[in-house]
Amino acid sequence: MIYMDLETIYKNRDIPNKYILTLVVSARARQLSERKGAISGYDEKFITRAVEDLVQGRIRHSFVETSAKKEENESLEAK
Repeated sequence: MIYMDLETIYKNRDIPNKYILTLVVSARARQLSERKGAISGYDEKFITRAVEDLVQGRIRHSFVETSAKKEENESLEAK
């Protein structure tokens, strides 16, 4: 197993906290596991590859605001 400093990773990649980092990495690992055959010659576990992808900038995260949340925010701003 390769040691990775998660605190450094989430700070360098502009991820707000370790919880969001976990969500991003687990989503990427799930993507990789669903298309196993696409990673030929790669011998590491999917979670390791997902963290490496994040560290090397091959993936990014973004937040999508749902319409219900958006309406709630607009009503709060109107008050």
